[in-house]
Amino acid sequence: MPRFAETDNRRPVPSWSFVVGLGLLIAGCTGGEPRHPTWNNSTGAEQHERLMWKAIQDKDWVNVERRLSPTFVGVNADGRIFDRAGWLELWKSAQVTEFSLGELQVQPEGPDMKVTYILSLPASGKGPAPSSQRVVSVWQQLKTRWLLSATSITPIQNN
Repeated sequence: MPRFAETDNRRPVPSWSFVVGLGLLIAGCTGGEPRHPTWNNSTGAEQHERLMWKAIQDKDWVNVERRLSPTFVGVNADGRIFDRAGWLELWKSAQVTEFSLGELQVQPEGPDMKVTYILSLPASGKGPAPSSQRVVSVWQQLKTRWLLSATSITPIQNN
């Protein structure tokens, strides 16, 4: 009678390097947005907009200035137009102690990002705008960072 080779029914154990590599791959793909965004790890225009307002609130003028495009143009709630230097001075004179952004939407516009939202600032009597206004901002990617190139603020009329 012919003799058949005995087969081993055990499954091969994957090597540890394969298991570790697979685990790192899965973990890397499920990271999502950072919990505490910074200018270095922010992943989108919404985070950039929130970081800009946080920098204004914290009077972090170095980061505000670094994120404004050299050709920045801004329009405040009174309809006055500002260049980059004027926009900085406008917010330096304001007392932004708190803020909130609502109804925020980000829309790609070619290589740029358009951000629209409602900005709520507490009424302080001193500042560039009433307490609630609609904001439209445009962010442009320049090399490895995003710059704010335009912002328009419109007061919300109470009916």
